[in-house]
Amino acid sequence: MLRRKHAVVTSSKRQTTVSTVTSQVLREERKDAREAALEEEILGVGDNVIDALPDLEVTKKKRKRKKKTEGPTEFKKWHDSDDEQLPEYEAINPSWAERFDEKKSDDSDEEILRAHSHATLSASVSLPSTELAFKRVTDANKEEMSQDCLKCIEFHPKATVLMTGGNDQTVRLFAIDGKQNRKIHSIFLDRCPVYCSRFSRGGSEIIIGSKHKSFYIYDMEGSSGITFRPKLKGLEIKDTSRFVISPDGRFIAFFGEHGYIHLFSQTSKELIDSVKMNGLVAAICFSKDGNFMYSFGSDGEVYVWDMTARDCIHRFSDNGCINGVSLTVSPDNNYVVCGSSSGIVSVYDHDTAMQTRRPEPLRLIKNLTTCCNGALFNSQSELLALRSKDLERAVKLVHFPSLSVLPNFPEQFDPCISSVMCMDFSPSSGYLALGNNKGRCLLFRLQHYTKY
Repeated sequence: MLRRKHAVVTSSKRQTTVSTVTSQVLREERKDAREAALEEEILGVGDNVIDALPDLEVTKKKRKRKKKTEGPTEFKKWHDSDDEQLPEYEAINPSWAERFDEKKSDDSDEEILRAHSHATLSASVSLPSTELAFKRVTDANKEEMSQDCLKCIEFHPKATVLMTGGNDQTVRLFAIDGKQNRKIHSIFLDRCPVYCSRFSRGGSEIIIGSKHKSFYIYDMEGSSGITFRPKLKGLEIKDTSRFVISPDGRFIAFFGEHGYIHLFSQTSKELIDSVKMNGLVAAICFSKDGNFMYSFGSDGEVYVWDMTARDCIHRFSDNGCINGVSLTVSPDNNYVVCGSSSGIVSVYDHDTAMQTRRPEPLRLIKNLTTCCNGALFNSQSELLALRSKDLERAVKLVHFPSLSVLPNFPEQFDPCISSVMCMDFSPSSGYLALGNNKGRCLLFRLQHYTKY
């Protein structure tokens, strides 16, 4: 019985193997038949496939004919240098900043711009007073956005570099080209939110202030890196969150308590002198040559200081101001602009304001409905940027000398702007950067200006 069962099992196995082999053979035959049919249908012949392929010379001639016919129909209606393919920056490490001596250099502005990978446009004329030609480009800090609110942004005075700082305790440097805006370097400060950071000594150093009574210095050209400045003892100062750098490379002006302004040397970082005004110090700015310092108090008084004698030479009252907040002087030294907590911005003629204690403003700008937290001129003294952090999209551009507000900036339905916390123009006004409370640094290309 066992032998019979074993024989039956073996015979059944043989039958199954034979059936599987035959089924495989049938499948292969069907596959071959399908392939042959497809070849005949596509190439028109089944056996000689190579002979049925199209002639390469004929196809080349057809392509050339197509190119000739398509050539005249393709044309550009306009030429925009911003859309050109710009070369990428080279790999940059923290020692990116090299000393640049404008007196020794024979390079023209165009050559310098090409060296920084930025295209040069045609020659600029006076800025139109009716409409601003601008274009929103890639965010300046798109590669690494701030994790919290941005507190300060600033363009490097000589290189195509933008610096950002905020509550996430990090200072970041970006190479600005309008497209990639690659990150160069970042500086993390433990337990030190960055409230204010400024380039000093011609862009070779960064001064970083925070909520503490001490500040940091970052040397970008040397090997010392971050240097910690001990606490400023014995001074009427609460923190180092607010300070201004003089453009001539001499002073760092820290906002003090009870009307004090503490002047430090940019070279030695030592205290030089302290000056005092009435009321609280609300805003400080320097003239373009650094010979004069202007301070604005909470009582609405503007003080003018001679930085050689470090003495107040004149002061005047802002007409109708209840609480002064922001102050700026045009680079051509023709205008003084005062912003108040009510949002009203007063524009004064500089020479007239220096001759009387109660000058009449040239214009009262009332487009901001909340506190004017910042006012800034571009390098050509043609644009005045005003901002308020208390309302979304509260940023305005004023044209000079017509003193008219440009109506098409910002775009009315741009949700990305949010609340503007800081702003800056590039050295030749080619870009305007706006830092908001979401950690983004929005970048706008001002197409009227030809240089970076």
